[in-house]
Amino acid sequence: MALVLGALLVTFFGARAWHQWTYAQRVASGEVHVQTLRGWMTLSYIARVYHVPEAELRAALGAPSTGFDERSLKDWLAQSGTDPVEGRRRVEALILQASARQGTPP
Repeated sequence: MALVLGALLVTFFGARAWHQWTYAQRVASGEVHVQTLRGWMTLSYIARVYHVPEAELRAALGAPSTGFDERSLKDWLAQSGTDPVEGRRRVEALILQASARQGTPP
């Protein structure tokens, strides 16, 4: 029983590692999809996870430099009247620029 459980755990975590590795390869090649950014994400969350200065994110979205920290990306895009796909592409471009400056994949 323990052997079967161990094999299942190895398979599960191996599949997760493989998925992460292939995803990192796609990101490193510059292939970033709009689907990687979710509407529920806040600007501070995106800044922390993708290592992009929040000020740059706010400037790209036409958002004020401070305040409304709990507002999601979806809410910022709706408030500015920006097409969600176009807004996410702007944020993705910033992520790619930041990763290129740092020399690390996003």
